[in-house]
Amino acid sequence: MRANGLLFTALALMILGILGLVVIGSGVLPATQRPGNTPAARGEWIFRTGTDLQGGAIPYTGGMMMRQSCADCHGIDGQGLVTPMFVSPNITYRNLTNPEGMLEPDGSHGHTYTDALINRAITEGIDAEGKPLNWIMPRWDLTDQELDDLLAYLKTLR
Repeated sequence: MRANGLLFTALALMILGILGLVVIGSGVLPATQRPGNTPAARGEWIFRTGTDLQGGAIPYTGGMMMRQSCADCHGIDGQGLVTPMFVSPNITYRNLTNPEGMLEPDGSHGHTYTDALINRAITEGIDAEGKPLNWIMPRWDLTDQELDDLLAYLKTLR
């Protein structure tokens, strides 16, 4: 009887694995698609995958040392996430550049970001006030073109 249970479990896991490969191979997941040619499309690729346009991992320092992307912490829509380990802010362009100040996860208003301050936050981990961001935020080593593309994508998020 125990052998039948193990056989059933092994078969179920094998079916789940095959289904996972089918989903990944079908292009259902955004990370398996190739980026478009517009700055916003290239920026979306970077945001969702954490890789350059050739598929190589974009280097970073700090943060949780695992392969990650912007979407892993800020959500696929950039509106932030609440997890057991951290609460990430809404990084949509509208929120970051809000004249009243960025709406923080706790409901307070922080400082207003400019394009240059957004780039500094992404690459140096410094907020709009000049203070270090939380250690969880990676300091991404992006080229100027990648930063421009990522910013173009952030501007499309609502």
